[in-house]
Amino acid sequence: MKKLISMMVIFLISFASVFADSFDEGEKFYLNNDPVQAIPLLKKSLSEVRNPLAYVYLSICYYQNGEFQNSIDICNTGMKVSGTDKKVLCVNAGNSAFAMEDYNLAEQWYSKAMTADPEFAEPVLNRANARLNRKVYKSAREDYIRYLELSPQDVQRTQIEILIKLLDEQIVQDEYEEQMRLAEEQRIREEEERIRQEEERLAALKAEQERIEAEQRAEAERIALEEKARREKELLDQIASQLQNGDVENMTAGAEGTMDYGYETELE
Repeated sequence: MKKLISMMVIFLISFASVFADSFDEGEKFYLNNDPVQAIPLLKKSLSEVRNPLAYVYLSICYYQNGEFQNSIDICNTGMKVSGTDKKVLCVNAGNSAFAMEDYNLAEQWYSKAMTADPEFAEPVLNRANARLNRKVYKSAREDYIRYLELSPQDVQRTQIEILIKLLDEQIVQDEYEEQMRLAEEQRIREEEERIRQEEERLAALKAEQERIEAEQRAEAERIALEEKARREKELLDQIASQLQNGDVENMTAGAEGTMDYGYETELE
């Protein structure tokens, strides 16, 4: 029994040593900037004994190897694991999204990092750059100013200050152009409304003209019908008059059609 326990202890120590070796070897390659060799070893270590650093190393190795989506995916996985450095994973995911030119996604990851640690300067600068690429100049300017507050001794301070001044000018220009755009939109709306009202006025005039013409046609038709009825009546009256005159001529008021009583006497 003691022998069996000893063998199990030796096996577990050996097993743990193998797991540790996978991470340690992967870490060595990572530190030597050899992501191709580091990636499979670090992945293997995650399937054995999860070292929270493996997620950070893998995200960086994937980034170095140009596998940006894999870098984001491993960061997503690491965010769900206890003990991982969440703010660093967020920054690494943001950097990979930035490399993919998905600046909106990059901004989201950097914002998560800033939520995890409001005093963490790196994601502030990176988010400023993402917003600059998105042409969200006011927000980018705010981030650059915030970054200089967090890192007043940054070697890039002069360049960042110059960039802030350029952004100030750009913001003024954008505001002017926005005012011009809004004014032009208002002018177009007013012109469209004027045209609409004019079209309605013309349509009303046309409708009124059509109504008048319809009334005139109806009146003309009424007059024509009345005139037709009048002529028909005159014709009927004329015909009736002629018929009456013809009956009178066929009748007589003389005695030439009567018999004389004298003839009757003669017969007698």
